[in-house]
Amino acid sequence: MMARVVLALLGGVVACAPRTVCAQGAGATHLVVITGVSGEARIKTEWHGIATAIATAATTRLGLASSRVTVLDEDSTAATGWMSGRSNRAGIERTLGALARSLSAADRLVIVIMAHGSSLSGPTRVNLPGPDMTPADFARVLAPATAPELAVIHTGSASAEFATALGGPRRIVITATKSEREQNETLFPGPFTRAITTDAGDADKDGRVSLLEAFTFAKQEVEQVFAKGNLLPTEHPVLTDGAEGGRARGFFLADARATSSSASAAALEARAAVQARLDALRARRGTMSEDEYLQALEPLILELIERTRALREGKP
Repeated sequence: MMARVVLALLGGVVACAPRTVCAQGAGATHLVVITGVSGEARIKTEWHGIATAIATAATTRLGLASSRVTVLDEDSTAATGWMSGRSNRAGIERTLGALARSLSAADRLVIVIMAHGSSLSGPTRVNLPGPDMTPADFARVLAPATAPELAVIHTGSASAEFATALGGPRRIVITATKSEREQNETLFPGPFTRAITTDAGDADKDGRVSLLEAFTFAKQEVEQVFAKGNLLPTEHPVLTDGAEGGRARGFFLADARATSSSASAAALEARAAVQARLDALRARRGTMSEDEYLQALEPLILELIERTRALREGKP
């Protein structure tokens, strides 16, 4: 009975768990930012600024080594210290292919794409300098990356097909659109960047931003723009991780080895351990009666609450 009351009060915290984290390995995090053909000076400037902001935040806020941050830009002469190469097909295949073949199971690869997409004639294509690439092309290049955890964030138009082409075990795919027919310029890149480069996306105030938090923040910001303008939405952001957001909830852009400035590593690990036990219980739910499940659930929820309180108060 008590478990039912707790569940009601928490509003289904076990299902959505916005203030919980999963354990994250201690491997290295690699970041690749790709900007496609912008088509006009305004968008080129915007994408260049976003790529620079993400790369800078990755090293100054998130603890990534600069050697693990790669920026591929449409303009190989772009005046930025982060410029690693041109975002043409050869450059993308060389960069992603090398990472896909070399990363270990403890490592993570995050790919952020800003590019226009189209599907008017045949498969969806990402507009790049020179030959374009399809989602299937990206999937082929990343196919060897079965061991590392992989997150792909395509912030541009007609990006929906990436979820189908690149989804799978240990993979998180975020797209700015739910359909390849949504081909208007997207609003998603701006708020998503704010979510991961500032404190704006830290919904649970634990000093770290998960991919689920970043996605939720950006999605809400996009929806508010259309709602306030009384406009028909032309983009619908989607997150796919095969776990109803559970994997993205525990995927943090901060390097796993970097300690949060506002929460102790011990408190994070303790809460992650509780979440892991909750996830294991949820996986066994089909083999248990409702009463058995709720009895096992209650102490874990209460412990999770205590661990979350300790985290917010800075206790180990």
